[in-house]
Amino acid sequence: MKKNVFFLLMCIFAMIGMTQAQNRGEIQLKTTELSNVMISQDRIPSVGSWFSYVGDYSSPQIIGIGMPFHWGYMLPAELMHEYKDCTITEFGFLDAGEEQFATTYIFSIYIGGDIAPDSLVYSQEFEILGTVGDVATFRLETPVEIDGTQNIWLTFYNDGSIQYPAPAVADVGNPNSRWLGIDGYGWMDVASVSSEVYSWLAWVYVDGYDWIGESAESVSVYPNPTTDNVNIVAIGLNHVTVMNTLGQVVYDSNAHGNMTTLDMSPYQAGVYMVRVTTENGESVKLVSKQ
Repeated sequence: MKKNVFFLLMCIFAMIGMTQAQNRGEIQLKTTELSNVMISQDRIPSVGSWFSYVGDYSSPQIIGIGMPFHWGYMLPAELMHEYKDCTITEFGFLDAGEEQFATTYIFSIYIGGDIAPDSLVYSQEFEILGTVGDVATFRLETPVEIDGTQNIWLTFYNDGSIQYPAPAVADVGNPNSRWLGIDGYGWMDVASVSSEVYSWLAWVYVDGYDWIGESAESVSVYPNPTTDNVNIVAIGLNHVTVMNTLGQVVYDSNAHGNMTTLDMSPYQAGVYMVRVTTENGESVKLVSKQ
């Protein structure tokens, strides 16, 4: 009986100590830079349906914390309602082209949850070979439909068999790009537990969203990616709305004629959703700001 009580107290003290460490920002991220990785724009195009919080992935790093952990993105319902009835069909993961990065990972999709994933709806093992030096893409064995009403979590996991499992870049400023999960201690924003902050580097492919409510008109948005101006071309323009990946509207204005130019230079690097309304309906495009 005494041994059981002692064991229980030790577990409680360990959990308290971990919580205090998290509150003080004492999780140490171990990082190593990658100098031989050239991520091809053709492998993960910014146009089309590839989605990521990261707009500039030119200087990737790989990260560990000295124990097995989960990491990933949360896509808020405010953003996902635009993709109702679309499906997630692929994901992209950095293959650093180094043997220390070669291992088996688990990719998972959860539905619901504000501060932690809720219901697991899909899981798939995949292998990184450590030879590509670019992005490896994997097709889901079963596409996952987006219902447009719940947060979606896209997570990755490694069992600790390698020191640096998680690809990342400099923080893009969005808390949903940097979720960290430790078994037994829950999920947290990296910024809340570490003085060094990064955003995870991963992509998913959303199929079926490109033309929403617009069947007769074609809409052209270029250049994409961009560092400043974006041209929007469509017959009978009425309105343009731009949202960030938090679902916040950063631009909303009427438009006229067949072309308008949007200045994106004030915005942070990342992916933005551009909703274009014409006399025939709506179209939604993703634009990458670098």
